[in-house]
Amino acid sequence: MLTNLAHLDALRVRLVPPPQPGHTTFRLAEEPTVEVVWTYAERLPDGSYLPCGGGDLDQASGHYGQGAFNADDIARAAVVYLRHWRATGAATSRAAARQLLRGLCFLQTVGDDDPWNGNVVLWQQSDGTLNPSADPPERPDPSDSGESAWLARTVWALGEGYAAFRDDSPDFAGFLQVRLRHAVGAIRRQVLPRYGQWRLVDDHATPAWLIADGADLTGEALLGLSAYAAAAGDDDVRKVLEQLAEGVTAMRTGTPWTWPFGAVLPSGLSRTTWHGWAGLAPAGLARVYEVAGDLAARDAALADAASFTPHLLVGGGPDNLRVALPGAREALTVDGVQLSYGAQSRVESLLTTARATGRPSLSTLAGIAGSWFFGNNPAGAPMYDPATGRTYDGVDVLDEPPAGATHRGVVHRDAGAESTIHGLLAMLALDGDPHAAAVARIADHGDQEPCREATAGADLRCLALADPLTGAQVTLLRSMATSTRATDVIVSGDTTATVSVNDPAGEELEHYTTTAGRIRALVAAGGYTIVHTAGARLL
Repeated sequence: MLTNLAHLDALRVRLVPPPQPGHTTFRLAEEPTVEVVWTYAERLPDGSYLPCGGGDLDQASGHYGQGAFNADDIARAAVVYLRHWRATGAATSRAAARQLLRGLCFLQTVGDDDPWNGNVVLWQQSDGTLNPSADPPERPDPSDSGESAWLARTVWALGEGYAAFRDDSPDFAGFLQVRLRHAVGAIRRQVLPRYGQWRLVDDHATPAWLIADGADLTGEALLGLSAYAAAAGDDDVRKVLEQLAEGVTAMRTGTPWTWPFGAVLPSGLSRTTWHGWAGLAPAGLARVYEVAGDLAARDAALADAASFTPHLLVGGGPDNLRVALPGAREALTVDGVQLSYGAQSRVESLLTTARATGRPSLSTLAGIAGSWFFGNNPAGAPMYDPATGRTYDGVDVLDEPPAGATHRGVVHRDAGAESTIHGLLAMLALDGDPHAAAVARIADHGDQEPCREATAGADLRCLALADPLTGAQVTLLRSMATSTRATDVIVSGDTTATVSVNDPAGEELEHYTTTAGRIRALVAAGGYTIVHTAGARLL
């Protein structure tokens, strides 16, 4: 298995939170200890890691300007352990998930007479004290005074938590159900009064009922709501799920030939920008299709997975920010930094959509997206270490790379909670799909010779990857042409190659094997073709 929980285990902390009005959790009197996770982990000169919080540290109190722990990371860490427990049956992961969910629920504000009931405080100090108003401040401020990213991620964790514990521990699942309903109540009160309202953004009608104006954040809530709805059969929550999904679906934009090429754009305040991080909306929509049969959600997930994502992969990967006017043929990369959050979002969205729609080539694309963790990134270096379970904080892109540098990126070798969590979510997804996992290890993009001939004068974009240890190769071609193109792909070695020709919705038009060498392959208009050789897998 690729998944190694060791580094995330090291970031977990047990604490006894002091009494605070409006905040409690499951069996707190009987079990006063809960678990949380450190926010950051700084790499020290000796190669070890120092966990730390956010903001300036006051040495006298031990409090950070923001806090030591935060609800965003606690929620997503709980999802890691929930998924690992369900995949492997590991009792240690069950226990960790339970304790993290208890710790997360302590941060939720609960009180029938509290106007902020169901919302979530973001920051917590190392002694368990909550910090509703951080320095620097968050939006909203106080952090439990309105809709937020951490409310959406709490819904994600509570929904998957209920589904996992429903049969295993009905009393705990019942508690999670109550807390999820509090969170959903907050969404109804703060978000859904805008249901059906549209804003004019960049000359396009844009839904006004997204959580904190984000399709990205709402997509993460969809993951939890879908898991809960499938397990609980709760009609009230299902209605909220469908209304939120309608808003996220409406953020699908562009054509296979024009910006943003079918992507589900992340922000309800912009039709010109896309960012890699928090890109799980397509996965959320695919889950909505599985649970509710929403065909529009399915089509939006497919457009993002099968039209936009191949374009992204051949164009450099999950950058922090790309910008273009609607209808443009290319986008400008404004921020080329890449994070594991962005890479994992592509992997999970592709695999979830592949499962929901039965389109196997999306699994291969997920492997290509996953190769980011093993070297297919601007630094040309592994970002995930299977021996330690550590995922580095990102790839920084320098304005002027050092003389003689072979890559434009530099690995940022801190390894905080968010990076490690999303690295592990990616590994869990890959472990569940051996084909995608094998493709992900084909990650050396140094030799693009196969692409130079394949794209000559053909209006095609290309990415060629290889595994020097096994000889495995994968070439991805993405068409910007409005008619089918034929091109030659060079595959070295004495082996066979698999060719998969797909339309812009991921429908496989041709699938065949042939001998290596000069392979004549078709690329559908606006679609993509994958040429893959497995090589000799080393044991």
